[in-house]
Amino acid sequence: MSKIIGRAKLLWRGKEIFLPEYLRVLSTRGISGVRQYLRMISMVTENERLVEHERKAVVQLFIPPIPSRAFARYLRTYVDRIVLRKSGPHPGVVLIATTSKCPYDCWYCSAYNTPQGEQSTENIEKIIHVLRSWGTSIIGFTGGEPLLRTDTDNIIRQYGHEFSFIIFSSGYGLDAERARVLKANGLFSIAISLDDYRKRHHDRARGCRGAYKTALDAIANAKDAGLYTTIQSVITRDLLENGRMWNFLDFVQQTGADELLLLEPLGTGKLLGKHDDLFLDTREHDKLRWFHDATLDHYTLPKITSFAEFEDKTRFGCGAGVQHAYVDIKGNLWPCNFLPISLGNIINETELVRSRLERYFGRACNQCILMSKRKQLQKLGGKQLPIPFPRAKRLLDYHLKACGQSNQPAFYSVMQPKNGTGYKH
Repeated sequence: MSKIIGRAKLLWRGKEIFLPEYLRVLSTRGISGVRQYLRMISMVTENERLVEHERKAVVQLFIPPIPSRAFARYLRTYVDRIVLRKSGPHPGVVLIATTSKCPYDCWYCSAYNTPQGEQSTENIEKIIHVLRSWGTSIIGFTGGEPLLRTDTDNIIRQYGHEFSFIIFSSGYGLDAERARVLKANGLFSIAISLDDYRKRHHDRARGCRGAYKTALDAIANAKDAGLYTTIQSVITRDLLENGRMWNFLDFVQQTGADELLLLEPLGTGKLLGKHDDLFLDTREHDKLRWFHDATLDHYTLPKITSFAEFEDKTRFGCGAGVQHAYVDIKGNLWPCNFLPISLGNIINETELVRSRLERYFGRACNQCILMSKRKQLQKLGGKQLPIPFPRAKRLLDYHLKACGQSNQPAFYSVMQPKNGTGYKH
């Protein structure tokens, strides 16, 4: 497990990045801009257990380690948008599907009925070049099972000095040697799925016997190689009942993982047309937020990142298209890997995709777009996802209007200038 640090040490680790941005803001917007800059840093780091991994400070999985060139880009682009009020889309984190192949059959698979095949190495590099121009700082490889491909290891080696790479995996294929190669090539973090501390329950969730052992072996191999190791878990109602969640947290702690990412079942992929009873209700959703807060000062328990907390209206709101995005096997850009709407092909329609992203996702919303619009998405979704932009345009226009009439999440409301003119982001 990574060492816990305070905010002062985090700032000291990144002083050669934080200070130039401070001076840039001071020369551009004066003292009022500096106040906003410091407030932004404070709000991003608050309510997070800050840790240090191999002399790099970490706020959480979806912020690049400090210091790094990726974090320098992350900070620069957020200062431009939030403090200096420059327009333009900036999905700081973009996941790229590299293959649809997977040895498992998870009951909640979000890639179900999405394009099949493999993204060519050439196209992955083209996508990375586009994302660099957009200011993206974290690239995640996902699938399917991304570890089924080895050519992407060389992509990480080629671009690892300017992006922070994450692999989102079941752990399948991560033996000790592969973990060492990935670390040597510049991979910072790997997120390995583990949905339960009970072997039978995890194997059943994955639709494959042996998935539990594979995941635990992969976690151990990742740790031994020096990778920042995250366990990602889809938390069900069963785990939230009868104190089982505490058992799970204790178990995760014993693995030595650096971070635990809490997810919940979402109405996409296999679950797009499912009944409401399958999803967590408001009380259970809030309980995930509570677990995040309860473990902040509970240093014997793992560091937690929870989308239920991170994307709540009291913090940053729904990150679809604003904080993160997704590129599927065919190069379609989705606002989120769970929101099955294509804004177009990022390689062949780069400027069109960029303009749609800026128009429809230029303002953060208070609630998850996928779940709040799930009934409409069910009607629009056919046998093949994602939903093409022309078919989804009416829904997006409605979303844009509704989002513009509602209050912004707390982070953006606090950062908005007092004169009320706002900013584009």
